[in-house]
Amino acid sequence: MMNGTLSIPDYQRDADQWSDATKSLFIESIINNLTIPAFFFESIVDSSDGIEKNEVVDGQQRLTTLLEFFKNKYRLVDQDSAPYLSPMSVHYAKCTFDELPPAYQQAFKRYRLTIIKLRNLGEVKLEVFRRINQGGTPLSGQDIRLAYYGDASQSVALVRAAGIYDPARASSKRILDGVTHQPAHVWGTPELETWKDYWNDKEVARGQTPSEMFLWAIVGSRFEKLNKLLTNRGALAVLKARFNGGIDEALDAACAQLQFQDRHPSTEEILPSYATLTNDFFPHFQAWFHRIVGREATSLGVNRYRTIAAVIGQTFVQRKRADAVTKNNGRVSLSSSKIRRRRPRSTSLPGHLDVDAGKEKAVTCRSSSLQKQS
Repeated sequence: MMNGTLSIPDYQRDADQWSDATKSLFIESIINNLTIPAFFFESIVDSSDGIEKNEVVDGQQRLTTLLEFFKNKYRLVDQDSAPYLSPMSVHYAKCTFDELPPAYQQAFKRYRLTIIKLRNLGEVKLEVFRRINQGGTPLSGQDIRLAYYGDASQSVALVRAAGIYDPARASSKRILDGVTHQPAHVWGTPELETWKDYWNDKEVARGQTPSEMFLWAIVGSRFEKLNKLLTNRGALAVLKARFNGGIDEALDAACAQLQFQDRHPSTEEILPSYATLTNDFFPHFQAWFHRIVGREATSLGVNRYRTIAAVIGQTFVQRKRADAVTKNNGRVSLSSSKIRRRRPRSTSLPGHLDVDAGKEKAVTCRSSSLQKQS
């Protein structure tokens, strides 16, 4: 990492997901010569200079933890704050690297990491990422798809940036620094405060879940067209995507379609174009989110983010403005359509995705995603 031979893909930039206790236990494993998971790198050739480098497929959090500890950027937590395994922890708890006894410093420097190099992943890279990250502290499907599609798509880059709820976080700055296409949207002040309050200090917000909510709203605005795409094998082949009924695969296909539309602006718009997302959809999303979560104090908590997102997507289809609704007996009235504080009625969705629970359903199931009334 220090000599520039490692390349960090975008999905690894949100690398501060570990708590101080987790970091401390990881360092304890190193200095006590315990086994840790292997690191996965992919060998790539830099097109600018022809030099082979290693892209970190899995292990950025661990590498960052090791490097920052070596540089004395943090100290290990005390014995009351982490379940240390070794009774010798009295000698390293609360220490920075330079404060460790010499024997532990040497153990740290001599620890041999297991590195597995992958080559020529090509079109299967997305699935490889996902399978590697099924254990430990996994990257979410959203982390992976945003990295895979975002660098070459301004629309997917917008999805990623829309999820940032605290621009001051180090991980947020890393994400924005790594975005090739700088997004054009700007959160309004009260809306950003509502967005931040909704996600801040929530376990579910780790990784890219907030951006997934924005992506769900986009999907919710074009359910019918996306449904047709997911059942069209020829169209999926063009996108180099696949769909076997899972939520992650459906969202992968959505990002692939956004990327395809950015590259081929004259093609049919299955999902909103970048111009529509920037000029119309994002302002609509933040206004409605602020209305539902901020002003109405809805009982739909953070774990129901997909439900709220799907409803916002449908208000965009129906051209319902957040400032044109009235509060009536605990409900937000939308003329002929209503958002109620109860579980929405189900609507069928090819792939049969349970939006609330995030679970894949059998082919005969229906998704409890949003309520559509006319």
